[in-house]
Amino acid sequence: MGKLFSSVVSFFLSFVTVFIGDVNLFINPVQYTPLESREYKDGEIIVAPDPSKHINVTVTDEGYDVFTPSGSGQYAYGPSIFVNADGSIDLWTARPGDNGEWDWIEYRHSPDGGKSWTNEKRVLYPTPGSADAFSTCDPGVVKFGGYYYIGYTSTTDARGTDNCVYVARSRTPDGFFEKWNGSGWGGDPSPIVVFDGNRDEFGAGEPSFVDIGDVLYIYYAWCDGGIRQTRVAVADAADENWPATMEYKGVAITSSGADDSADVKFVDDFGKFIAVTTSDRFTENSYISVYESDDGFAFTKCDALKTSIAVACHNCGISSRPNGHIRLCDENFIGYAYGTEWGCWPTRINKISVSLSDAPDLSDTANENLKLAMPLRPGHVLPVYIAFSTGEGCYTVKSGCSLAVRFHMTTTEKKEIPVFFPFSAKIKYSDYDETVVSFSGGRCRALKAGETLVVAEYLGHTAVFRVKVL
Repeated sequence: MGKLFSSVVSFFLSFVTVFIGDVNLFINPVQYTPLESREYKDGEIIVAPDPSKHINVTVTDEGYDVFTPSGSGQYAYGPSIFVNADGSIDLWTARPGDNGEWDWIEYRHSPDGGKSWTNEKRVLYPTPGSADAFSTCDPGVVKFGGYYYIGYTSTTDARGTDNCVYVARSRTPDGFFEKWNGSGWGGDPSPIVVFDGNRDEFGAGEPSFVDIGDVLYIYYAWCDGGIRQTRVAVADAADENWPATMEYKGVAITSSGADDSADVKFVDDFGKFIAVTTSDRFTENSYISVYESDDGFAFTKCDALKTSIAVACHNCGISSRPNGHIRLCDENFIGYAYGTEWGCWPTRINKISVSLSDAPDLSDTANENLKLAMPLRPGHVLPVYIAFSTGEGCYTVKSGCSLAVRFHMTTTEKKEIPVFFPFSAKIKYSDYDETVVSFSGGRCRALKAGETLVVAEYLGHTAVFRVKVL
């Protein structure tokens, strides 16, 4: 990595030179020491992890919304949450941008543990004409060495694919933030993780951080085709230019396509890393998965949270002290966005308790979500229609092959909104010849030659289309 790379840097190298384009990057490996019981900087006491025990998280209330959308295109997602020593809360979320910029990062503060909040303030936004000109989204915040650092996702691709990870810093939580430029701070941004996979895929992004001693753990999503991973790197937190010291350490979590990005923290009292991610995101069966690790490099699933979690949740985060540490003496939270209408998402937080158990517990996935899905507003969504690539209202497919059925909605603003996966898996198909075609997960499978009409239903709206199998 350094400025970027996705291959593992060997431990035994004391000095590595990486060539990227016309740029030379010099990487000094971080000296990593396994966790043990000791006192670290800032007064935190860290115990050695007990491998026989497992993290257990319990949602202790039904929570409340810290942001409520007023209409389509209004949202807040990807919360990064600090619980400070005095009980106050700092909150950063991704919010809609303007003037062709997709997302900005906004900040709010609660002086009284969430009872009241300041107004939203835009604190990080794209630099026009630069590598992050389209967006600053998916905030992951950490504080050490006197600076607040916001990691974020952006891309140079107007389609929103081929994303990379960037970082900016400020002395205060609400800015001014100066961006990492490849060799220092300020000016045009340069990514700290560069995606080198298929440019048609999401890429890299959605970072989170943990600072332990002088080692900074950097976690980020890596999505390329069927691969969805949380990867981990480390850097020298004592170095002001720590992005230049980053070392890739491997894959921390391998997820399914319906799992979201992971937010990673460290529980001082247990000596264990904890990661949270939404599973079956955006759906009525969504829930929050909890992962644990004793070394910060290899994670296993240990818990699931569905009771009191809202329907169609996604992009979750777990609160911590500013350095990424969770302390049991604090009031801690889970935060996430939710809602069944695309781009119309409240942000909700729930209080949680964190404990140890003798065995992993995934039983909560059998329970029901809190029924808080945002309703469709009357007059906003008009009937669903099928988007046909041929323009003829008919799909043609060879026997034995399959195709993806693409749904769109129209709005009163005449805007076309795709029905994204995994929403597409919720489309119901009926009144078709089951000997000609079958449907599963938003895909149509051709069984034998013939023709059939198909009735498709989504959120109470219907459309009829024809499939012709050659």
